[in-house]
Amino acid sequence: MQWMGLSSIWFALIIPAIIVLYLLKRKVEDRVVPSTLLWQRTLQNWEAVRPWEKLRRNLLLFLQLLAACLLVLALTRPAMPTEGITADHTVLVVDTSGSMLAKEGEETRLSRAVSEAKALVEKLGSAQTMTVIAAGSEPNVLVSKSADKTELTAALQKLTANMGTSDPLSALSLAGAIAANEPGSGVIWIGDGNVERKLTTQSLSASSASFRFMQMGRTRENAAIAAFVTQAGPNGVEALLRIDNHGSAQSRGTVTIFDDKGKLLDTNQFAIETAGSGTFSFTELPVSTAYRAVIAPEQDGLPQDNEIWSVPFAASKGKAVLYTPAGNRFLHQVMQTVGSLEVETVQNAPEPNAEARDLWVFDGEVPDKLPQGNILLIAPDRKTDWLPLAGEQELEQGPQAVSADDPMLKYVDWREVHIAKAAVLGEMPGMKTLVRAGDADLVKAGVIDGRRIVVFAFDLHDSDFPLRPAFPIFMQNVVNWLSPAQTAPIATSHPGESLSIPLTPGATERSLTYPDGQQQAIKANGTVLTIQVPEQIGLYKLDETLDAGAVSKYFSVRLSESESDITPKTLSVASSQAGQGEAEQQRAGTGTRELTYWLAALVLLVLLVEWRVYQRGY
Repeated sequence: MQWMGLSSIWFALIIPAIIVLYLLKRKVEDRVVPSTLLWQRTLQNWEAVRPWEKLRRNLLLFLQLLAACLLVLALTRPAMPTEGITADHTVLVVDTSGSMLAKEGEETRLSRAVSEAKALVEKLGSAQTMTVIAAGSEPNVLVSKSADKTELTAALQKLTANMGTSDPLSALSLAGAIAANEPGSGVIWIGDGNVERKLTTQSLSASSASFRFMQMGRTRENAAIAAFVTQAGPNGVEALLRIDNHGSAQSRGTVTIFDDKGKLLDTNQFAIETAGSGTFSFTELPVSTAYRAVIAPEQDGLPQDNEIWSVPFAASKGKAVLYTPAGNRFLHQVMQTVGSLEVETVQNAPEPNAEARDLWVFDGEVPDKLPQGNILLIAPDRKTDWLPLAGEQELEQGPQAVSADDPMLKYVDWREVHIAKAAVLGEMPGMKTLVRAGDADLVKAGVIDGRRIVVFAFDLHDSDFPLRPAFPIFMQNVVNWLSPAQTAPIATSHPGESLSIPLTPGATERSLTYPDGQQQAIKANGTVLTIQVPEQIGLYKLDETLDAGAVSKYFSVRLSESESDITPKTLSVASSQAGQGEAEQQRAGTGTRELTYWLAALVLLVLLVEWRVYQRGY
């Protein structure tokens, strides 16, 4: 027996209150009657009345106490464990995180979960409905409040695992919101519990919906590649690999390194203790565009984390153009020291159709049209179609960072910087303010027409900024943001995430090749391409066609590291009701059926009987 509302037990005080009313002395009145012959029995009762008379057998008292007990019992919401679907409307949540691909015998956890879900669908009654939600990186409602078993089964059959990071809290919040809007609803979660040890949410608790967890996992043995990095060394390419053992026993196996053509380059044996890690280094590897590391453990539950790609880090020099008609020694000097750029200083304004560069720096002059590449603009002198300029103003306040956690403002102290005057910039869609003095925007950054742009609204000669330590630090941060292709390779990501890919300026054609060999044409302008990573793990290649030839960039997508720990965990939902002794609702393989409505019906029946007894004078 399970009690869903023990906080209402205080209502049991009504039982002694009813008894006290029967113990109290009954009040009588003096009346004049013509004869006492017919009142002998009443007089005997009056003579026996005392301030606290002894309880006598009374059918009305028994019925009232029975009704009170049943009412208190109904308010505590007793529930009986039961198999199958008991709610009128069931919100079925199926975990589709990467750990659900772990092998349990001859099938995966996801396959078993689908089978269990189909069995629940078959147990639906004629008046029962079901909503199906896939709990992946984002909760996805597959079927909403349907009684069609064919439709529900077809939706379950299409479920696939999510290789990226899952969001169980969003899925449970959505399930709780749906259950709260549908009286008589219950929530069933089918999964391995790997997403969280315990979920706490107000939505499900407030809905008073029952929660049932069906565990799909048993095994925990799994070894996974946690990290794999490569870089050029003095005698070839060097690689560093880390393997984690998430199992309960020692993990043994082999680790092998391949190049991008599938050629075996090196191999080694590993033996890692329980809950331990092992690091392996490989030196003098032949040069390759990418490397693939593969482990083969003797006991392993999740094969998807046994392989990972690495793209060697190679910091190539980008090309930058500095145009400063009036000359700027501070700017020229700092551009030679920050970033990894080959800086070309020009005396004439670049043509609109000039050869593409990674970075254009304009000091004191605004180009009519944006050239191919990212742009740093300092001290704008006029208004153009892309730059709204509304004059100049004297500054009475010192500069302050608007968002101190922005990467371009990291380690930059503006407190000792003084600026005399600055241009007045209007609203620029796609741009945000980084530094402000009063109501004047001093530094703006963002994306315009696919190009990353940073605008300094003041002249460096009208400030002491170049004399402060903040100047080279800020310029380093700005150049790193404006030339991401030269500062770091494309980061390793996970499916479902948003990934920013730096583009080569001036490319006429672009295509993206997936790990399975599928190609997709990319139409993008500017220097940055933002994509949502597909549900494929492996090596991706971006091909770009330029006038000078073709350029290829590689990046890897892997299973989320959090999914490698496949140890089954109990999933529970904590209730927010104060004083509730049974604060957690959790069952594996069983549901609950509340008896509240049956008890309420019995209370009404007892009250009806009491009324009839009172009318008959018993």
